[in-house]
Amino acid sequence: MTGAVVPGSPAGAARPPLWLVIATAVMAIVLLVMSITETSFKGQYLIDQGESLSLVGLVFILLAGLYLHRRDQLAASLPLVMPWLLYPVITQGDQIIDNLSITWMRIIVHVLLAAIFAAPVAAIVYGVKWIAAPSRRTLLNIALALLVAELWIAYQFLGLLMIGTQLAMIVFVLVVGLRGTPTETRTAAAKRSSRAWWTLVLGVVVSAALYLGFKNRPGAYQGSPSYYMDPSQPGAGFNLAAVAVPAAAPVVSINPDAARAVLTDYADSLHLLLDGYYVLDRNYNYHFHNELFLQSTPLLPEYRRAGLNKIADANRLRGQADAAATAVFASLPADDPLAALVQDVKGYAAFSFDRAATLERMSAQFETTKAGLQHATHIYEGEGKYLGVQLAALLDKHRVVLTAPAAAPVVSDFAAKCRAIHEKYANRIVGF
Repeated sequence: MTGAVVPGSPAGAARPPLWLVIATAVMAIVLLVMSITETSFKGQYLIDQGESLSLVGLVFILLAGLYLHRRDQLAASLPLVMPWLLYPVITQGDQIIDNLSITWMRIIVHVLLAAIFAAPVAAIVYGVKWIAAPSRRTLLNIALALLVAELWIAYQFLGLLMIGTQLAMIVFVLVVGLRGTPTETRTAAAKRSSRAWWTLVLGVVVSAALYLGFKNRPGAYQGSPSYYMDPSQPGAGFNLAAVAVPAAAPVVSINPDAARAVLTDYADSLHLLLDGYYVLDRNYNYHFHNELFLQSTPLLPEYRRAGLNKIADANRLRGQADAAATAVFASLPADDPLAALVQDVKGYAAFSFDRAATLERMSAQFETTKAGLQHATHIYEGEGKYLGVQLAALLDKHRVVLTAPAAAPVVSDFAAKCRAIHEKYANRIVGF
């Protein structure tokens, strides 16, 4: 089938292979789904932490293009290349719009979204064109039907600006589709074929350059000085190695109820801290998207005050745990692993609440502009995830005492609460 020609084509252009049509259509649909779903959607892994897969896609399309070039099929297949070139660029969407005004954010985001929405429609229509060879009017009707269907997606997941963008795309396709198709001579087709390979190579180079350029741009990641997201601050986090774990076997505490209560209070304070982060993260996120897309997602009234009040309550509970920890330390041998656990947890709680005060100051500055709302949500989202990630690492460090049967009455409730904190953001991809 790959060597067949479309009837009526004066230049006898070769068909694009079916496997490329299908692969590109799937890729384009996946890109659309990833771009409109919320950050908790597991598929977002492909667009953030698995973003290097986009480079695999570039290598794939380059090798596929070389193969098709040798078979004189690349010119006919060239329109299918765009989603593969687009993927690496949209993985850096946060980086691209960093530190811009809200107006420029809207323009750039909707240009990217227009390409993302157009890609699956183009791939499907192009595939139908070569597989079924329908009339031009039929192809136009298919394209318009798909674009109209995407209006629902724009309405459901985005906002007024994307609906307007989609309507403009529909008008454009309608105008272009009603125009006649110029006849291509054999000479013109030959020139197009000779240019196809270098067009592909240039596209791959530009896509890779944009990916690497934005990914490695100097300054804090996503425009905020959050150490969790900033590769220039690798040592700014909690020092998990500061407290050594004794080699001795854990023993039952002289006062197990007090030790259990202290650990539980620390876990509860950190969970309440996370609850405050979550209120701020989600509402700043919805607030920013309301501004970016002209959405109308309801926000919690006075959400900043509500989130900060939770954090203040959490800090008071942490203070109670700090006061009670002194007596617990006095009741434990210095070489008991349980004492090391309590010391580490106390230190991590102090670190976390110091960070909370820093975030409060940062977010107050960020929210003074509409564009800054993006950074406010990112710092709370990032800190929420880091809170659980670091807590999981702390549990792993003290796994001996946490899994010791003798210590189970003291530590089991604490460990369960900490795992719940980690799970809150475990599947969350940090970013836009």
